[in-house]
Amino acid sequence: MARKWHEAKVIAIEDMSQYTRKYYLECEGEIFANFRPGQFITLDLPIHEKRTQRWKSYSIANLPTADHPVIELCIVYLEGGLASEYLFNQVKIGDSLTFKGPAGVFTYPEQNDLKMVMICTGTGIAPFRSMLKYLNTLESWPHDVHLIFGTRTEDGILYREELEELAATNEHFAYDVALSRDPDWNGHKGYVHTIYEEYYPDASEDVLFYICGWTAMVDEARQRLENLGYTKQQVRFELYG
Repeated sequence: MARKWHEAKVIAIEDMSQYTRKYYLECEGEIFANFRPGQFITLDLPIHEKRTQRWKSYSIANLPTADHPVIELCIVYLEGGLASEYLFNQVKIGDSLTFKGPAGVFTYPEQNDLKMVMICTGTGIAPFRSMLKYLNTLESWPHDVHLIFGTRTEDGILYREELEELAATNEHFAYDVALSRDPDWNGHKGYVHTIYEEYYPDASEDVLFYICGWTAMVDEARQRLENLGYTKQQVRFELYG
């Protein structure tokens, strides 16, 4: 059955970094009756005749509900990218956007007591933030979570203060950042791969990996985890282009 298209109003736009923005879209609450943390929406943007060029999917970075039907999207600007150039250069507060969803199966695993290791780069953090928001609604977290985030420079660390505070106040949450092009950074230098290989070098049945980001990073992480002895059932992923 074809999914229904909806209209959403842009109610706020905020800069996150030099090339990344948050877009807040308000829509009808019943859309989120069956929302699962980690899902995405697909925008139909007036940027091309072919739907393959017009349709662009973005993970939802918050926890929308019927009582608070606001979608938060975390979008990076890509030079030459029709969708991001339209959103950054033409869309303004008060505009309406057409979308369908939420959809997707890269979602928080219910009935899970395994340690979750979330590996992401850039705006790939969006579905994980939604999952963390969900966990914070529970009376207690059912398992430990380790978020490993990678980007180029310190300016690109998304949701930094929020995640640092969560790591400082929640014993079930650990947070590490790797920067690949910031020589003055005092933390992990390089790519995310060195972090999870350091923490989880020996395959354990008690760990579940979730990976989200650009195809090259995801493919490399999957291969490295396989080389470490983790099974395909322990590795779930979402591709961003």
